[in-house]
Amino acid sequence: MMQILDSEKEQRIIPVFRLAFRPFFLGASAFSVISMLLWALFWSGIVDLSALMYGNPLWWHSHEMLFGFSGAVIIGFLLTAVQNWTGNPGVRGWKLASIFMLWLLARIGLLVGMPSTAIMILDLLWMPLAAYFLAKPIVIRKQWNNLFFAPLILLLTYLNARFHMLALGVGEADLRSVSFMSLIVISVIVLVVGGRVIPFFTWRGTNTEQITRVKWIELGALIPSWLLLANVLLPIPEAVSTSTLPLLLAATGIFNLIRFVRWRSFSTLKTPLLWLLHFAYLFMILGMLLLAVHFQTEGISYSVALHFITVGGIGCMILAMIARVSLGHTGRSLQINRVMVAAFVTLMASALIRTVVVMLFPTVMLDGYILSAVLWAIAFAIFTVVYYPILTKPRLDGRPG
Repeated sequence: MMQILDSEKEQRIIPVFRLAFRPFFLGASAFSVISMLLWALFWSGIVDLSALMYGNPLWWHSHEMLFGFSGAVIIGFLLTAVQNWTGNPGVRGWKLASIFMLWLLARIGLLVGMPSTAIMILDLLWMPLAAYFLAKPIVIRKQWNNLFFAPLILLLTYLNARFHMLALGVGEADLRSVSFMSLIVISVIVLVVGGRVIPFFTWRGTNTEQITRVKWIELGALIPSWLLLANVLLPIPEAVSTSTLPLLLAATGIFNLIRFVRWRSFSTLKTPLLWLLHFAYLFMILGMLLLAVHFQTEGISYSVALHFITVGGIGCMILAMIARVSLGHTGRSLQINRVMVAAFVTLMASALIRTVVVMLFPTVMLDGYILSAVLWAIAFAIFTVVYYPILTKPRLDGRPG
């Protein structure tokens, strides 16, 4: 049972630092708006951005969308969810503020600074701190089935360090390999979390029969995902990994597709909070399958396949999740207004332009990059404005959190 917090003590904490989803969802969304507008300006060539983006726009965009944006949302989600899993109060107050401020200072440093050991150290502090506060209640409650999230955060910290080493010119790794490893770790987290919550949310949100788990399908979706992670991260001989990578990407995509078709997507068409989740999961699957095609035949552009996962999969999953979680954890009904529906449609358009349109019409590639980035910025700007009062004010029902 949830431990009852001292009400007076809770009231002394400013609302935005009462649970991790509040600062991290708000901060990550606002940051992604700035990031994508800068990215659109970079591709347009209108403004000289050589003094920004850590001296390397491609490195900065890749790093900041994977770690600065996606990493922040993952941390915000997990540090909030652990309270539900364990019944122990989540990290809050000055401890939460410390983690968030480290994240924020690192974002500023990476935007306006140049590669340095000091900025690298600053950016490597916030995730291990979050992993500690995530693992502590799980260990106390002996909920070992959820403990794997903490090592995954430490794994992201290691990959973050690899990214920074690249910027500092240390080591022999290249940006594409390190960013691909980071993407697969984040993708597996998204697939695991999505596989847990989307069937439950769909059942509850559509008032239909409960979507039962079929053990062989669940194992079929998860095992290739974890093997894919191992294939990408472990020092497997290149001759072996080159042949197994397309197979594991294909297996991950196919088994998750089998899992996905059981989730009654058509029943969600009247419920925006649900259909964007389903759209995102489908794009994760398509991205995995297209990456398999790329690595096997190079018949599909790596960039297009990658952005099926990043914009259509991770981006849309994040917007749908943070919109729902923020309502549920502030005591509000799970209903969004037309403005937020417009944000959902705008982000879907961003994904479709960056993937399908760019793939079918390569001549508009540059314009597609710019338009997609602007649409992303509009979608998350809407979220930031609409949800600012929700995330910075106390719960409607007066409960802690």
